[in-house]
Amino acid sequence: MQYFIYILDHTYSDDSLKDTKILGFCDTIENVEKLKSEALKLPGFDLYPNNFIINKFIINKIHWENGFESSIGEIGRDYLLESDLIDDSDLSVKELNLDSIFSVNHSYTINRYLDDERFIGVFSSEEMAEKAIEKLKKQNGFILHPDDFYISEIAINDFLWKSGF
Repeated sequence: MQYFIYILDHTYSDDSLKDTKILGFCDTIENVEKLKSEALKLPGFDLYPNNFIINKFIINKIHWENGFESSIGEIGRDYLLESDLIDDSDLSVKELNLDSIFSVNHSYTINRYLDDERFIGVFSSEEMAEKAIEKLKKQNGFILHPDDFYISEIAINDFLWKSGF
């Protein structure tokens, strides 16, 4: 049995920029809608009300498990654009009674103008997140930047973006 979590994103793009903001990690679709309502009260989000994306990600799944070959060179561009495949037997993380999750990213500087960042996954414990990092440090791309992983403990159902844009 697998567990999943909802992630609320907002993506804004124009001719020169594509920017994705992670607004929160939620255990129910109702809590996602609450966060979305909060965001719509803020400048920027209110101008782009159709740019919210709700994804579902499997807890403790390692993304980029085979590493990577090339650098994209734009923060956030290598974030996963689609949800994991969830089936009817998968349950919400709510069933685990977690207060927080551990999000893992990998980010390094290409040059003074460009960074490369990848979303690795969402984990149920810091220990699981650390195990994922140790595994990835041996993979293509990551092996060149082994110290550039970071773990963020994030409260479930917490609105992460307190101001507009």
